Amino acid sequence: MSHDFVTSLPAQAAGRCIIDTAKSLDLLHGPLNVAPELAEREKALFLAMFSAMAERRKSRGDQLAADEVCSLFTYVFAKAAEAVTDLYNHQTGKVDFSGMFDGQIPICADESITAAFKESPFPAECARNYLQWVKNDAAYLGGCDMQLLLFEALKWCFRISCHLAVEIAEPQVR
Repeated sequence: MSHDFVTSLPAQAAGRCIIDTAKSLDLLHGPLNVAPELAEREKALFLAMFSAMAERRKSRGDQLAADEVCSLFTYVFAKAAEAVTDLYNHQTGKVDFSGMFDGQIPICADESITAAFKESPFPAECARNYLQWVKNDAAYLGGCDMQLLLFEALKWCFRISCHLAVEIAEPQVR
């Protein structure tokens, strides 16, 4: 079976929007901390989120309200904190959809990570900048799969959030 792959410049721009947000908040000072376990967690989380989004679409349609988009960024931010906590505790977590669309997101993570994350403007700024990017480039984005673009932005939010959580947890482990 052959696949025709294309380069999605809008998807790259969605990811760049989140990377630029992190840089504007002075959160990136070098390469991202990565681990195979976090990549596996990302994969499981996003596959589950795609399924949850499909279920949501059945009842509410394709359009997401701005507060739902903000909730999604906060959700992946919290899930990154949990993923890093589980990594250091040698545990595997399960995907819990609580708060994914309504902003009431429980977080079960290391206390120091949770405290720092509760103070962080990162997920709200990601949502704000992403929504502004979509609004500004609406003509350019016509015909694009908007869910794919959102998930590309969410993916980078998750990765950067994992990096931030490792930066908090790593000194405690040493």
